[in-house]
Amino acid sequence: MLHILSSSMHREDLSLPFELPEEWLSSHQCVAVQTGGTEASFVNLVEKGKIHMDKPVYLLASGHSNSLAASLEILTWILQHDGSGRVITSPEQINEPIEQAEDAPARLGVIGEPSSWLIASHVDDARALKQLNVKLVHIPITEVTSLGEVDGGMEGAERIYIRLKEIVSRYQLDGLTLRCFDLLTTVKNTGCVALSKLNDEGIPAACEGDVPLLLTMMVAKHEYNQIGFQVNPARIQPDGKMLFAHCTVPLKMTTSHVYDTHFESGIGVGIHGELPLGKYRLMKMSPDLSFIMDEPVELIANQYEPNLCRTQVWLQATPEMARDMLTHPLANHHLLIRDL
Repeated sequence: MLHILSSSMHREDLSLPFELPEEWLSSHQCVAVQTGGTEASFVNLVEKGKIHMDKPVYLLASGHSNSLAASLEILTWILQHDGSGRVITSPEQINEPIEQAEDAPARLGVIGEPSSWLIASHVDDARALKQLNVKLVHIPITEVTSLGEVDGGMEGAERIYIRLKEIVSRYQLDGLTLRCFDLLTTVKNTGCVALSKLNDEGIPAACEGDVPLLLTMMVAKHEYNQIGFQVNPARIQPDGKMLFAHCTVPLKMTTSHVYDTHFESGIGVGIHGELPLGKYRLMKMSPDLSFIMDEPVELIANQYEPNLCRTQVWLQATPEMARDMLTHPLANHHLLIRDL
């Protein structure tokens, strides 16, 4: 969206300082700063909710009427208020990434609220920022569901992926979690393929709006340079054998895969993958951010049953770990990564 700031009421002042693609302007938060003396007008736009500080702000400056001076003042104010942005003085700059300070918080998108069944998996935004240097960016699920009903197969799954990539770019996200079950009744497809592809690209992407699992992904990326597979526990035996399953496995983790329907709904596209046997780690951040489980396990078998999420793996852990998971659980989802 484009806003134009000018201290003059003359129509001839209300123009862009240079030509920019209409598609780029419509998909970014842009302010054409035409003259000096417009700094307070920018703050007024923020206070009225017309400029959102959780998105980058692109300030278009010209070489006259104190446009650049005002733009620099505005950008300084944005940075003082934990926002991000850049001053653009020529069309060639629009594709340059916005640089973040080394200690700038990671920006993680929460697209829609956590699923209603994740009653123990909510995270305090202020604590995430203070303890983990993570800013949780809350994004309406309508940013995805506005796609409307899409094709129920791979074509529709790809459209969901493209939309999520657009959201990552627009909000300058380092990762995201998606309230994916809302897509079943609106878009008529699932986010499984989209999340799988984002993880393969190195963008941590969790489903069901699970924030602790997304934070676990960020830790795994930082500590092990891996993102991993978000899994549900399905069976836990006293001897330490545990079955985990889900429909969003990153294809780079698999030796083979086929596409199936999403388990719970029977629609859209889910993924059944086979993972290599061997050493893995099972991880999970506690919702209060006080503890992270990070335990070695061995993947001993792949299986397929129709009454579970589509990718299903048997892990061998210790009996003590199995007991702890049943008596002192860290909620639902866990993260499985290779132990390299």
